[in-house]
Amino acid sequence: MEIFLDLYKNLLPVLAFIAIGYFLKKWINIRPDFITTPLVFFLLPVLVIYNVSEADTSKIVVIPILSFLISLAMNLPALLVHRTIAKQESINLLKSSFTFFNVLFFGIPVVSALFGQEASSVLICVYLGTALYGDIIGYFQVAKTKLSTKEALKEIVKVPYLYVFIVALGIKVWGVQIPEEAAPTMEFLGWIVSSMGMMIVGVHLTEVDFKKIKLSYLGKILGFRTVAAIVITGLFIGAEYLIAESLETEDYLILILLPFLPVASNISLFASYLGTEEERFSLIVFLSIVLSLFLVPVVAQFFPS
Repeated sequence: MEIFLDLYKNLLPVLAFIAIGYFLKKWINIRPDFITTPLVFFLLPVLVIYNVSEADTSKIVVIPILSFLISLAMNLPALLVHRTIAKQESINLLKSSFTFFNVLFFGIPVVSALFGQEASSVLICVYLGTALYGDIIGYFQVAKTKLSTKEALKEIVKVPYLYVFIVALGIKVWGVQIPEEAAPTMEFLGWIVSSMGMMIVGVHLTEVDFKKIKLSYLGKILGFRTVAAIVITGLFIGAEYLIAESLETEDYLILILLPFLPVASNISLFASYLGTEEERFSLIVFLSIVLSLFLVPVVAQFFPS
């Protein structure tokens, strides 16, 4: 029960911003780009660069590779779902929904509650891999719901994460030290990033007709996504453990949480930035958050104290 309380104490203030975003859109018709622009082009890059500089060098190599491969492999169950229970859905929407994990906006409060704020640097390593996939291949998939292949490829070079990734690795390689005094500011910035990520979900939920939601249908899709992610993540973690065993117990536990995290709200950010199917993406993100609010505390009960 204590784990449940600690998790919800960290998560609920952040998730409250879904409602704030919803009502801001309803009451003053706030433009989504007022939220997405500073988030995508400033706040996220600063947070990533800082945490990469603080992370263990060996973990920057192993963990991002694992999380990238997990995201990439999740295309397979997405294709299977499209051929069976979701034939009418956009294949690119399904691929994005299966391969995007909410590692930052939802993951930071969860990991902080379970392992302490210092574990955020490990989570950022997980994020590097999922974001490398999501912000390049995933962004292309979202763009393809609206643009031609050629136009979608042109959009990829506009993604700031490409350049953030290069800068972050450069800082780590050159051994640039960020002052310790920056830690409280970065901790607060992490909270701001999580809150704004949830806010954009709320903004786009205003476009959703909740009376038309097919809960059983979407539940099957999200349930299949979760089971597939558990199997795929287990296979990759197991392979790494048997071959190299280069990570610490806490690192493996944080990776084990990955399948139970919701669909990343990046999918809403990208959809908003591109102006394509915002309400559909936001609905999937919202429902996956509801599912994760139940699953993550249950899984955490089995973690060693």
